[in-house]
Amino acid sequence: MKKIILSATVASVVLQAANIDLEEITVTTATKTEKKIEGVSASIIVIDEKAIEKMGASTLGDVISRTPGLTRQYGTFPSASSKSKSSVSLRGMGATGTLFLIDGERLAGEVKNPYDLDRIPASQIERIEIVKGPMSTLYGADAVGGVINIITKQPKEGFQGSFGIKTGANTDGDGKNHDIDLNLRGKKDKFKYSFYVNGLKSTPYTQNERANVLVPTSNGKVPPSQHPHPGTDSMKDFYDTDVTYREDAKVFNVGAKVGYAITETLNANLSFSYMDEERSGVYNGFFHPSGIIVGGKPLPVFNVPVNSKDDNTRRAISGNLQWTASDDLFLKFKIYNNYYEKRNTTTMKHWQDFGFPSEAKSAANGMNADVDITSYELSGNYALSDAQILTFGAEYRDEKRDATVFDSTPNMSRKEVDYKAIYLQDEWEASDTLNFVLGARYDAISNAQNKATFKLGAVKNFSELFNLRFNFAQGYRTPNIKEMYINKQTPNGLQQGAEVVGYDLKPEFTNSFEIGARGKQGGFGYSAALFLNKIDDRIEKVPGTQPNSYTFVNVSKAETKGLELMFDYDFGNGLYTAFTWNELRTEDKDTGKDLEFNPERTFSLKTEYSLNDNFNFGVLATYTGKQSYTKRTPAGKVDATADAFTLVDLTTSYKFGEDKKYEVYGGVNNLFDEKVEDILGSNVGTYVYAGARVKF
Repeated sequence: MKKIILSATVASVVLQAANIDLEEITVTTATKTEKKIEGVSASIIVIDEKAIEKMGASTLGDVISRTPGLTRQYGTFPSASSKSKSSVSLRGMGATGTLFLIDGERLAGEVKNPYDLDRIPASQIERIEIVKGPMSTLYGADAVGGVINIITKQPKEGFQGSFGIKTGANTDGDGKNHDIDLNLRGKKDKFKYSFYVNGLKSTPYTQNERANVLVPTSNGKVPPSQHPHPGTDSMKDFYDTDVTYREDAKVFNVGAKVGYAITETLNANLSFSYMDEERSGVYNGFFHPSGIIVGGKPLPVFNVPVNSKDDNTRRAISGNLQWTASDDLFLKFKIYNNYYEKRNTTTMKHWQDFGFPSEAKSAANGMNADVDITSYELSGNYALSDAQILTFGAEYRDEKRDATVFDSTPNMSRKEVDYKAIYLQDEWEASDTLNFVLGARYDAISNAQNKATFKLGAVKNFSELFNLRFNFAQGYRTPNIKEMYINKQTPNGLQQGAEVVGYDLKPEFTNSFEIGARGKQGGFGYSAALFLNKIDDRIEKVPGTQPNSYTFVNVSKAETKGLELMFDYDFGNGLYTAFTWNELRTEDKDTGKDLEFNPERTFSLKTEYSLNDNFNFGVLATYTGKQSYTKRTPAGKVDATADAFTLVDLTTSYKFGEDKKYEVYGGVNNLFDEKVEDILGSNVGTYVYAGARVKF
């Protein structure tokens, strides 16, 4: 397959680890070809296994939090527990604009942007490839902001393994986390395999908040003490509640991969993974029905403490055949199924006060779901010459969702969407210093308009110190299940999808323009990118026709633009430092307001020092600028701004024994106990952790 791997010369790339030789790193997410990272034409962040270990990360969420240029957004889900769950926004495109993949496969979850950041253990990750900018020409819907592909540990020659344990808590003993993991992998003759098992356990981190209870009357909402119905006498006007920002959780993951070389040119691979989790927390729910009957219906109450419990599982099965038909042609056929089962119970914390005989009788607003994603994809690479390669494919994906959120009853009902697509990409080295990429894709979607998307990129290598690139890409996001079909009184209010209210909701569509440069000379390296995303038919939650209700419409055009800079220097004596600077501006073109929860400026400074082959020390300081958002008050919605904050993390590790196979490590996150506003997800405060691992 020598002709299949082109040797183009330019990329805009940030590597989240020191002392990495670009020529040794290959990536697959940006082009669906195995390509040296220096030949990728997109903006990409690669976080490798060594960098993850140096972070002392337990979960994918830890990795994201400590990677400059990535923004975690909380409160994006229609459940009371949304305060403790987050997703990722890339370049201001919002939590719904990032496509998450595990080994190139979509995840089944509550909605299309599943909150898996604290479900995926860091110990199972070999590397993470983050492509910024629209990637719909290769991946279809939902990749308007970019793609995050989590690549799990792959089989390797011989036999390798690791075992690790970790524990930590904040300085008050809250928010404890315990992590234990085992990895095994190997390859012998025609057979290869990998296996992992991981257990994560966390205890809650809470903050005391006041819930001012309101009960509706014909003249509006009033405190219970002012309500005329005698059944409200036992209700208090307010409750002080320890609201959960980090849940009490148990997460178990296990998975395996096997591969067999049937012939020298034909390989078969199978993989399986399983997740089981239990989560619970206490929250202030926007709405909950009481046990008091007025006019034949339960009297609704607002701003009440609720207990939320989840019992969820997910199972993924995947298989593929890879055939090297000739030196010029490579074909791959892949099938995978990702199945997710969610079971939620939401009850009143003070159920006696609200007229219920037991906590179980107060259960309401539970959001249960069974999500089933099955995908079939035939793809390939064909080398027209040593300098030109075609990537092509056809995909069919079926998504079935049985859930309790599609009507006002507790019963399950089904919504199904299928996707059909074809795509073609041409990568061409016009000369030793100039290359182009051109891509196109057509998607036919059962519940949305069909879409064609295009991509064009060009890269020019002037010297080792100056490489210039230009990229134009289109992306789109189809409305998710919540935005289309939800029809439920949730703890965050009555939410009704566009189809429920009879609105023709169109996909968001994005045109993205980017120019970038990078270079390296001696120990010095840099990368820079200017980008502009122009969004049409932006989907937004707006007040509905009923009181205290919300629906989803295409309300505006929007724009995000920014500057991304990275400078690093390897001093050559064990000292390495990297500085990143991101400027981001967002705007709703109809209102002139900023898009919510996008820091306009972030800085980070990372320094690592290796005293010798045994001892390593690191410091990471990250500044996150102010963020605009809309605040809901009793008087209505008002514009608000969350303050900037700076977090400083310390890490250290020591390796010893034969081949340095034993390691102890530890660290302190948020060294100076910086406060983060609750609307941004809060922060547990100064957090201290320690762990140990052995590799064999």
